[in-house]
Amino acid sequence: MQIANPIYDVVFKYLLEDNDIARLLISTILGREIAELFPFPQERTIALEWRRSLTVYRMDYSARIRKPDGEFEQIIIEIQKAKFPTDVMRFRRYLGNQYQRKENTITVRIRGRDVEKPIPIIPIYFLGYRLEH
Repeated sequence: MQIANPIYDVVFKYLLEDNDIARLLISTILGREIAELFPFPQERTIALEWRRSLTVYRMDYSARIRKPDGEFEQIIIEIQKAKFPTDVMRFRRYLGNQYQRKENTITVRIRGRDVEKPIPIIPIYFLGYRLEH
């Protein structure tokens, strides 16, 4: 049996643009049931000037996951593909920016007051290099 390598751009996009496959893949990685998965429209492909042959892919999803107690939780899932360690640092800055965005918060009532809380963001990295540790 041959398994397609998701680090290749074509395979990565094919797998994650199919909602059923993406839901199964993400659910397996997280070890949690994903009840609903909605891709965000702002999936971006970034062509890096100094690496003309390389593109960096990032897919963002909104998901409802079932918690162990049976309740549901709304989360954001950031799936990012990196071929070099420097790509991960760029993704981490992007993740920090996502936590600052107003649209990535929910209003909850705590002790009679409305409080803005960030929606949990779970990053998943597909690395195209070996980790040193």
